[in-house]
Amino acid sequence: MLLLVMAFGVLLYIPFAGSYGLWDPWETHYGEVARQMTARHDYISLWWPGSPIDSEYFWSKPVLTFWLMSISMHIAGIGGAGAPPGQLALSSATEWALRVPFCLMALMALAGVYVPTARFISRRAGVLAVLALGTFPLFSLVARQAMTDMAFIGPMTLALGLGALALFDDDDQELPRRRWGFLSWPHHPLFYIGVALITVTAVPQFVIDSIYLQWRVFPNRADSWVLRGVVVMLPYMAGFVAFLYWSARTRFKAPLYLYIAGVLCALATLAKGIAGLGLPVIVFLAYLLFTWNWKRLQRAQLLYGVLVALLACAVVAVPWHHAMLVRHGLPFWNELYGDNHWRRMVLGRHGDRGSFEYFVRGLGYALFPWVSIAPAAFTWAAMRPFRNARSAVEGDAAPAPSKKQEILWFGAIWFVSAYGIVSMSMTKFHHYILPALPGLAIVMGCFLDDLLGERRGRLAKVTALVGVPLLALVTFDLAAEQKNAQHFIWLFSYDYINAPTGRPWPPALNYGPILIAAAAAFGLGTLMLAWRRAQRAVTAGLAVVAVLFTYFLLDVYMKQVSDVWSQKRLIAKYYQTRKSPDERLVAWQMYWRGETFYTQNEIYQGPMDRRTVFLGDRNVESLKEWVGRNRGKRAFFIVEQARWGTLQGLLPADSRGTLHIIDSSNNKFYLAEARL
Repeated sequence: MLLLVMAFGVLLYIPFAGSYGLWDPWETHYGEVARQMTARHDYISLWWPGSPIDSEYFWSKPVLTFWLMSISMHIAGIGGAGAPPGQLALSSATEWALRVPFCLMALMALAGVYVPTARFISRRAGVLAVLALGTFPLFSLVARQAMTDMAFIGPMTLALGLGALALFDDDDQELPRRRWGFLSWPHHPLFYIGVALITVTAVPQFVIDSIYLQWRVFPNRADSWVLRGVVVMLPYMAGFVAFLYWSARTRFKAPLYLYIAGVLCALATLAKGIAGLGLPVIVFLAYLLFTWNWKRLQRAQLLYGVLVALLACAVVAVPWHHAMLVRHGLPFWNELYGDNHWRRMVLGRHGDRGSFEYFVRGLGYALFPWVSIAPAAFTWAAMRPFRNARSAVEGDAAPAPSKKQEILWFGAIWFVSAYGIVSMSMTKFHHYILPALPGLAIVMGCFLDDLLGERRGRLAKVTALVGVPLLALVTFDLAAEQKNAQHFIWLFSYDYINAPTGRPWPPALNYGPILIAAAAAFGLGTLMLAWRRAQRAVTAGLAVVAVLFTYFLLDVYMKQVSDVWSQKRLIAKYYQTRKSPDERLVAWQMYWRGETFYTQNEIYQGPMDRRTVFLGDRNVESLKEWVGRNRGKRAFFIVEQARWGTLQGLLPADSRGTLHIIDSSNNKFYLAEARL
C-alpha cells in the first residue's frame, strides 16, 4: 500500500512538471542560486550576483533546496560552467531538472500522513488522508514549485509520522541482534535505513567541507594560522561515530524511528531553518501537554532515542552552518536567523501583516474542493469525548484513550499548533499555512473512515449542512470574475504583495465553468454522504473529483497561465532572434529574477560597461550612457508593460522609430528590439 501511495504521488505530480516555464520571483531566484552553485562547483556558499541593488551573496535561506537543484542540473547536463548561451531558456530540461526533486519530496509528506494513520486507524483512513493532502491545491501546487517549502514540508511531515509510530506503538519486544567480533547491533531494517540515511546526508558534507573550507583563526591578521576544513569537521565526525555507537546499543524498535526522524528534521532545517526541528518538537510537546501522556516516554528506550536522534540531527544540520560561519562570519548568521527568522517572526519584513484570521480565507482556496468536508471533520475531532492519560495514572479505572483517539488528537493538535505558530508571525504569506495541512489531512482521513465504518447518517447531514454553503461561497470567490482564478497563483507566488488586485487577466482564460462544475460535483457528493447505502461509492466519487481537479489545476491551468506569466517564452524568443552575442538583452527597471536566471546571468556578467541591468540609482543615466556606447547596434529590451512609454522616451530620437515589440504574449512584460 505504501508503494501504491508513492505511485499515486508520482502519477499526480511528475507528468508535465517541466512543460511550462518557471515562475518569478521564487523559482527563478532559487534556480539562479543553484545554477551559480553548479557552475562554480561551490557547494558551501550561496551566490546571487544578479542585481545592482543586492549583495552577491544569498543568505536568506539554508542550502538543501540548492543542493537538490544543483544535483538535478548535473544529472540533466545543464547549468554548468561551459553551458552555451541561452541553454536554460531554450532547453525543456530546465524546468524538469528544477521541479522533479520537489515533486519527490512531496512523496515523503504523503508517506508521513499515511504510515501512522494506516498503522493505528486503518489502511482506508490512511489512503483517504493521502488523497486529501495530495489534492489540496496549496499542497499540490507547491509540490510542483522549485522553492524551499516542499523541501521543508516533506522531511518534516515524514519525521512527525515516524515520531508518531515511536510514541504510539506498544510493541516493546527486544530486537534480534547481529554480532561481529566484539561489535553488535540491532538486526532490523530500520537500523540499516537510519545508518544509511545519516551516512548519505552527513559524510558528503564532511568531505566537501574538509577539502574546500579554510579557517583563518585570526581573520584580521595577515600572519594568522590557516587551518584546513577537516579540523572544523572533526567534532561532527566524532558525533557521527558516536551516533553509530549509541544507535547500535538500541534494544527496541521505537528509537529506530526516532533516529530516522532526527535526520529528516535535519534536512528540513537545512531547507527552511529552525522550523525544521522546532515545529515537530512543538507538535509533540503540545500533544503531551494536551493528553498528559508523559508516561509513554518511559517505555522502550524512548528518552534515550530522543537524545540520540537530536545528536543525529546536529551531525547533519550543523556542519553547513558552521562552514558558512567560518567562511563568511556573523553577517551570514545575522542575515539568515536575525533578519529572515527573528525579524520576520517578531518585527515583520517584506510581506503581508495580519492576525489569527489572516489564513482563514486562504484556507478556502488551499483546500478546494475539500472545504466542504474539512470544517465538519475538524469540529468532529474537537468535540469527541476527551479523556487524557492523567486519570489512569491517578487511579481512575476508566480505559485509556484508544489508538484511534490518540492519532485523531495528534492530527488535530498538529494542525492547531502549526496554524498558531504561523499566525503569531508578524510577516505572513499565504503559503505559510502549508505545514498545518498534513495534520488536517489526518483528521479528515479519520473522519471519513469513521463515517464509512459506522454509517453515520446524521453526521453526514451536518457535514453537508455546514460544508456545502461554505464550498459555494469559496467557489463564488474563485469564479465570480475571470481574474479571480489567480487566487490559486497567490497560494505559491507573492505577486499580490506588488499588485493587490492582481495582474490583468487574459480574456481567453476563463476557468469559471470548470470551477463551478468541480464544486457542483463535489457539493453533490457531500450531500449524498447522508445516503447510507451509497456512502462508500460517494466517497470514492469525491476522491475521483478531487484527483481530476488536481490534474486540471497542475496540467491545464498551470500550463496555460504560465505561458502568459513566465518569462521563459520571451527570453527564448530573444535567443532565437539575436544574430550574435553582441546584440544584448537590456533589462530596464526589472527585478523579477527570471531575466537573470534564463539568461544565465549574461545580463550582469563582466565589466560594468558591459552589464545591461539598469535598476536602482542612476538607472536612467546609466541606460543612456550604455546606449551612447552602443550606437549602431541592434539591442533587445525586456520591460514591464507599464514602463513601455517611459522606455520609448529614453532612447535617442533616431532610435525611437525602430523600437517595436516582438513578443507581447506575457501579461506583464514586453520583449522589444531597436536599432540604436
